[in-house]
Amino acid sequence: MHVLDAQGNRLQRRTIKAYWPAVVHEVEKLATDEDGRIRQVHVCFEASVGAGHLYDQLRSHCHRVVVAHPGQLRLIFRSKQKNDRADAEKLAKLLYLDEVPAAYMPAKSIRNWRKLIETRRRTVEKRSR
Repeated sequence: MHVLDAQGNRLQRRTIKAYWPAVVHEVEKLATDEDGRIRQVHVCFEASVGAGHLYDQLRSHCHRVVVAHPGQLRLIFRSKQKNDRADAEKLAKLLYLDEVPAAYMPAKSIRNWRKLIETRRRTVEKRSR
């Protein structure tokens, strides 16, 4: 996790070695200050398996959530060495500059509908085998 302030300077950098609830909890802590006031938090993460679930969880705590398109990020960075710390910093800077190549994130109802269709397709394929 790489956190920038309103001027683009690094506030903190930390590694979260846990599952999504821990990530959501860290974002919740960022969204409120010591006095209990709510801050505007913008989050960006790279699309992967389960990105829709994490997107839904973060939407309730953040002003803006952007899911970065991994294929287009590869074109931007062209980095042979990938590590999470460097990737987090690059994503934070792209989000600050509003230059993140965003992936389309459909509504939860549409994702559920697609999952139902895919499950049905696999079931029919399995039964016809």
